[in-house]
Amino acid sequence: MRYWSSCKDPGRISLRYYVGCSLVALSRLLRRVVDQIRRVVALPEQFALIIWTSSEIDRFARAGWNSRPVVRHYSRRDDWLDATEKTLVETYCMKDGELLNVACGAGREALMLARRRLRVTACDWSPRMIAEARRRAQEANLPVRFAVADLTHDLPYPEKAFDYLFLTNIAYSYIFPRWRRVRFLRQAHSLLKPDGVFIISFATASGEPRIPAGLLEWLFMRLRRWASFNREYEPGDRFAGDGFVHIFRFEELAQEFQEARFLVKEWLWEQCYAVLTKG
Repeated sequence: MRYWSSCKDPGRISLRYYVGCSLVALSRLLRRVVDQIRRVVALPEQFALIIWTSSEIDRFARAGWNSRPVVRHYSRRDDWLDATEKTLVETYCMKDGELLNVACGAGREALMLARRRLRVTACDWSPRMIAEARRRAQEANLPVRFAVADLTHDLPYPEKAFDYLFLTNIAYSYIFPRWRRVRFLRQAHSLLKPDGVFIISFATASGEPRIPAGLLEWLFMRLRRWASFNREYEPGDRFAGDGFVHIFRFEELAQEFQEARFLVKEWLWEQCYAVLTKG
């Protein structure tokens, strides 16, 4: 509207200026129309959340993460730690500590953490991601211990083995449903040494206008009562981008941490991070 208002200024009007303002206004209008079309087109994807079971959602996510195009994309990333991750590591992770990088992907964080003289163990459920991470570590001559391991099942590490746990890229939000997330947190709690630190990332509802999701969420909550639908669907479950993600409200996430007996040392809600301690 401000563009159109400036076009009405009698001291500025010329045919060329009027045509330009009309094109700008048309572009804004078309963009709004396209945005609405995208929302409508995305609706069928959302219905997969209520039709599939949690196991089928998990199967879809694994197939995508282990696909060659996705592995190739992440293997080319060399941006290492972002600003928030770097600050948290510098604040909470002392050199020579034992660190477990969960859901490490192609090794972006694991390699940089090893360069900081941390003793790094890293795992991921994708064999292709781990193979690529091992290759990169060998090329960089970094002694990272990699393993194919599933964070939603039993991780192959003893209790009280690590000083630090590291889970980035909002990976906690990729775990469905709630009971699996809490199970993972309890396992993470057992892997940490006393006073150990867990740096964890998740997707939040901050700035998300569809939280709560309105009619669609209301419908899914009623459909899940029926045995033929996903009875483990939860408010906040979404299909976003190329995969499924759970978007957290603050109280919900705090409750999950509390159930696993974690203490929150620092909230970075806007940055989608928290620092947990075993206490």
